[in-house]
Amino acid sequence: MPGKRARRHLSQLGEFERDLIIGMKTKGWSTRRVADQVDRSECAVRNCWVQWTREGTHVRKTGSGATRKTTRRDGRMIVWQALVDPKVTRSTILADAGLAIVPQKISRHIAEANLKSKHPFRALPLTPEHRQLRLQWC
Repeated sequence: MPGKRARRHLSQLGEFERDLIIGMKTKGWSTRRVADQVDRSECAVRNCWVQWTREGTHVRKTGSGATRKTTRRDGRMIVWQALVDPKVTRSTILADAGLAIVPQKISRHIAEANLKSKHPFRALPLTPEHRQLRLQWC
């Protein structure tokens, strides 16, 4: 219906929302009533309920999703390179690793290791004295 706002689908359901859906459906609520209550589409509610009744679970199966392109060893090597040389670029790490992955994966491995990006200063920050001298030139 054009007046209703778009609702999110099942894959975006949080664990709390899934628990609510299961609880309400178990109590005998209709799919439409549950969908209105949790502000989701009837399809998402129905899919969640079917998965619960068929498999006894409402969470994603382990191992679902895309297969990993890197091993744990590859991930450790990526993090190690970032630790050894903080100024190394993603493309350099990618070339050294010889992996067929996208550069964003390098960033993800580094972020998962709680490392921050270390960009060198382009110029040293001015001291208050230098700042004052610079303002006098204008």
